[in-house]
Amino acid sequence: MSVMNKVDAKQSREVDFKELNDRERMLVKKFRQLDEVSQKDILRFLNVLLRL
Repeated sequence: MSVMNKVDAKQSREVDFKELNDRERMLVKKFRQLDEVSQKDILRFLNVLLRL
């Protein structure tokens, strides 16, 4: 795992729930319940979408 991936992973765990709405909180909670492979798959998919 690269240094940037470690930083990104750490930052994603430090989400301030007070700043999120109910839907965003639910999404973060569900994402955290996924195994590591599924999380990486979703992040890779989102990266592809953002590059379009």
